[in-house]
Amino acid sequence: MPSTDPAPGLRERRRDATRRALEDAALRLFARDGFDATTVETICAAAEVSPRTFFRYYATKDEVLNPERRARQARLRDVVAAASLEDPDDPDDLDVALAALAALAADLGTDRERLLLQRQAVITSPALRGRTYDVLQSWQQTLAVALAARRGAPPDDLAALSAAAAAIGVWQAVVARWLDDRADPDLGDLLAEAVAGLGRAGSRA
Repeated sequence: MPSTDPAPGLRERRRDATRRALEDAALRLFARDGFDATTVETICAAAEVSPRTFFRYYATKDEVLNPERRARQARLRDVVAAASLEDPDDPDDLDVALAALAALAADLGTDRERLLLQRQAVITSPALRGRTYDVLQSWQQTLAVALAARRGAPPDDLAALSAAAAAIGVWQAVVARWLDDRADPDLGDLLAEAVAGLGRAGSRA
């Protein structure tokens, strides 16, 4: 008897659509009502799904805020690893780190409205503001370990840790400017401008 299940591609599209609906509903509600005041049930009602469906995708409410973090951090590791293959003798960890973040800028450039809602949600909750620090630390650690690995150094290599910290600091400043600028500039262009500024500052030192 033929299967009545949707084709794998259709099932995946339906899952993606449900996930997107939950994330969009959650971000709008977090920004409007505050993270702490928004319940899973409220999110589900707005997305027109059941709480059981919600927990099929997310273990906790706060996971909705950074659903693509693992995939994007994996991409960061891949870009750093590729840099080591292209020029394994290049010792400049900072250049590699900034190039990896530039690759991510293209992915994030289309998510400005969602990131604005995400930032507004974080403002509403002291707990989320603390969690944001942990998220930034995870990005920095991911980058540092990848930079160390490309040179065969241990994960706590000081040069890699320093380069990762510097790169994430630049990234934070650039993303903040991007979100604040009403002209909606290109994220990649802003990052390139910041990196060029670092180069000029270094040449004057």
